[in-house]
Amino acid sequence: MDNGLTIDARIVPISEEYIEGFHNCLETVAGERKYLGYVKAPSLEQTRETVLSSIQRNIPQYIALLNDEVIGWCEVLPNKGEGFTHSGKIDTMGVLPNYRGQGIGKKLIDATLSAAEKFSIERVELLVYASNFAAINFYEKIGFVCEGKKRKARKLDGEYDDIHIMAIFLNTKNSCTIRLNS
Repeated sequence: MDNGLTIDARIVPISEEYIEGFHNCLETVAGERKYLGYVKAPSLEQTRETVLSSIQRNIPQYIALLNDEVIGWCEVLPNKGEGFTHSGKIDTMGVLPNYRGQGIGKKLIDATLSAAEKFSIERVELLVYASNFAAINFYEKIGFVCEGKKRKARKLDGEYDDIHIMAIFLNTKNSCTIRLNS
């Protein structure tokens, strides 16, 4: 959703000093029970371990800061499987409710995808709930395309939701296409 407003948030790689703020942000978005693959954030200690591991491995994970408060995040986790190391996935991305539609998500995903490209990631995929029209529209504007759908993949509070599988190719000038004869 774009309401025409923009906020001058700083987009920076996550660092140890912002783990608690990131956890609070994650907790708020997870607590909304409709955007993430879980409805409760991991414990602060689990979050700390995950973030420190990501920092150590140089995982592309960025946060949005406004007056040193974490108001959003985005990360791309590289695929480690043989034959798949050219790809990664946006595991989670979120912006606090009061800051949505103000350009924060765009800044976050731009920084994260740029870092992923430097990490030699060529393809980034994500999962998004079909009911999250604003996110689907946002990802399509960035260049993601829907590659498939998992029907009734989530059942929460008695309601089903499909999951869209979306992906984008980065640095397509260096990619090749293999054509198979049918």
